[in-house]
Amino acid sequence: MNKERATKSELSSNLNRKLIIFVSYFTIGMLGVYISVYQYTVLSAAQFFNLSITMMGVLIALQHIGISLSPLLLGGLCDKIGKKKLILIMMTVMVLGMAFAGITQAFTVFLVAILAIGAGFAVTEGTMSAVLADEFFEDFSKHINFSQVAFSVGALCGPLAAQAMINHGVYFKDLYLYIGAVFLVMIVLFTLTKHQYDKGHGNPEHDNISVGKLFKSAILVLLAISIFMYVGIENTIANFADSYFELSQGAPQLSALALSLFWGAMIPSRFLSGIINIDPKKKFIGLSALIFVSVIGAMLVPNHTAKIVFFALSGFGCGPLWPMIMDTTAKNQSASNGQSLNMMMAFSGLGGALVPLLASVVVDNTIQASAYYITAAVVLVMIAFYLSANKKNKPKLSRK
Repeated sequence: MNKERATKSELSSNLNRKLIIFVSYFTIGMLGVYISVYQYTVLSAAQFFNLSITMMGVLIALQHIGISLSPLLLGGLCDKIGKKKLILIMMTVMVLGMAFAGITQAFTVFLVAILAIGAGFAVTEGTMSAVLADEFFEDFSKHINFSQVAFSVGALCGPLAAQAMINHGVYFKDLYLYIGAVFLVMIVLFTLTKHQYDKGHGNPEHDNISVGKLFKSAILVLLAISIFMYVGIENTIANFADSYFELSQGAPQLSALALSLFWGAMIPSRFLSGIINIDPKKKFIGLSALIFVSVIGAMLVPNHTAKIVFFALSGFGCGPLWPMIMDTTAKNQSASNGQSLNMMMAFSGLGGALVPLLASVVVDNTIQASAYYITAAVVLVMIAFYLSANKKNKPKLSRK
């Protein structure tokens, strides 16, 4: 009888762990769908509200302001109310934001909705990554890469699906409603999961770690600046693809393809990064160099096919960098994954807001290609900060 109960308990535990993995991967994949659809439709939104290129940059930045503020303000709730409750709350905020973005005709309401989506997006992704880090600690490097493969698959499908739906008469704002409905299903499924380390690992020494204390860690600050620059690079490449091909190249039909291939190329690179063990420093330098060469090459070659290939190569280079920084953070701050990974999400949001905003101001006074030259310069600075973090890094792999 006891053996039968143990077998049932073990089966239930395995099913629960599989459900956590499924919901985590699928949710992060849907975040990829949303962000790429937003990037694809940001020009449509700017045209709908009659905005300038600079104001389009503000629209891009606003969402990432929501992404940057919410993890710093709410990340500490992971160890107070638990990661599961926090995720459910923030996914609900995101769904409500998508509902309002889809139905409103008022620009101010649209802005508030985008802020809400950004806030929900950041805390959901950061805390969901912390769930994977805490529940599957020994395999987190694999799970952070594979969950980001799911993100990239979603981001690959997003623009192509959006383009197809819009071509068949779907209004671009209705896409928010469809994506929100899928997240609503994920909320229901996530309520069914059970977590062994929902409020951390129970070590009083690390309870309620403040944001200020996190900022005293030199390695964490260097990693935060690195991820700030990385997301700025990724977001600038992606958000300016549509306007670059439509306004600069007169080929709007290529923008969805370029954006999808940029995200799609991350799939093989993230998958390979999850299964092949390469020295992190060499991998980071090599992939960053590929981004640098690709964004410069995309601007210099006149052939549209070559430009598309360069966009794809830049995506291949980008793929493993975000998971690498998050994995390094999780291993260095294993006792406070919820708070520290949310801090990384905050700096991700800041980078995603400020670098494209800077690029949009420059583009408004020069040419579209300037956005990508700025991106190349940021790549070089990012390498310097990551290498500095790598020198200081001494992973703390113990749960104790």
